[in-house]
Amino acid sequence: MNKFWATFSLTYKNKVKAKSFIIFTAVVIILMLAASNINKIIDLFDDGPDKVGVVSSNNQIYEVIKSQGNQLDEGAKFSKVSEKQARIQVESEKLDKAYIIKLNDNQKLSGKILSKDTVSEQDKQKLKATLSTIQTQFVANSLDLSQGELKQLQAQSDVSSEIIANNAKSSNLSEAQKGFNTVIVYLGIMLMFFIIFNYASQVAMEIATEKTSRVIEMIITSVTPVTHLFAKMAGVIAVALTQISIFVIVGVICFLTFDIGDMLQGFKVEPNELTLQLAIVGFVSLIIGIFSYIILASILGSITSRIEDINQALMPMTLVSMIAFYISLFSVMNPDTLLVKIASFIPLMSPFVMFVRASTPDVATWEILVSVGLSIVTIFVLLWVAVRSYKDTILSFDKGFIGSIKRIFNKKN
Repeated sequence: MNKFWATFSLTYKNKVKAKSFIIFTAVVIILMLAASNINKIIDLFDDGPDKVGVVSSNNQIYEVIKSQGNQLDEGAKFSKVSEKQARIQVESEKLDKAYIIKLNDNQKLSGKILSKDTVSEQDKQKLKATLSTIQTQFVANSLDLSQGELKQLQAQSDVSSEIIANNAKSSNLSEAQKGFNTVIVYLGIMLMFFIIFNYASQVAMEIATEKTSRVIEMIITSVTPVTHLFAKMAGVIAVALTQISIFVIVGVICFLTFDIGDMLQGFKVEPNELTLQLAIVGFVSLIIGIFSYIILASILGSITSRIEDINQALMPMTLVSMIAFYISLFSVMNPDTLLVKIASFIPLMSPFVMFVRASTPDVATWEILVSVGLSIVTIFVLLWVAVRSYKDTILSFDKGFIGSIKRIFNKKN
């Protein structure tokens, strides 16, 4: 047991002290702090609310536009100017933009937006909708319609929706809540992929290096191959968990210290009842992914006969992880496809894909448990193969991937 802890301690300390660990951890912490204060950072480069000029010979039109200003440009300050002043002030950037509103003899309104930047279609549609409302009021006045008749004329039909699903939670999510889940999933997938693939590659590279440099021949004279394998994997897993713990602690500190709740409301995203489910599934998926891929990487590293062949040996793991990553990434907006449902039960893919499905209320608890159960069984199978491969191939230098695989399963105990 002392030899296990000695190897574990050496692996852990070397990894934690590595520049790559320190730099990546520091970069992620800086990004988390920046994201927690993104509203303050934006304010540093923001010169305040937009200043909008309104050009109109009709004072009533100006007053209506000013009263509906938040619909046109939230928080903007409106002022009445002449067309000449509008062009000069927009050119000199004293105004961010200007609306030129004209009323012809037929009581028909037309509008033009002056800006130094490209005017979005959304801004055009907002002004068009506002002018249409004003136009309707003018027509109503010309026809001598009462306010009650005008309201009847403008009344819109009510449209509701009902989602037919076995899960009653399906209809409870607003767009803001769905947006929050989407952001969490995107960030989680990318962070999960980097951490899992990074540490798995490190394990494979170290084992292959020790084997091809013949260092392993000296190591196993004092410690058994299985003990050395378990200690090395445990050390790398501990480093990964240390890094994850640092991120979680920094995240909690940011949440408690900074006004993240107000910031989320400003970006129109908000936590919901699925947030806890998403966090739990994400954490479990990350742990399962780390264990699965590190054990698989140790197998691939142990059957590599030359360090130059390590990238080729890692190709199966790379291929599976990339497929899982891209299925997850491109299914965030549509997680209910048949491909996603099938992939969420396939070990090595499920840590990524089930995390995506957990962002929707349509995934059943039993599906999550079955997916986790299959992954845990796969971990034990991979661990058994890893022990056999390490004992049977660590001192062999068979040429070729297939030869090493045959050696693992053909050798008698």
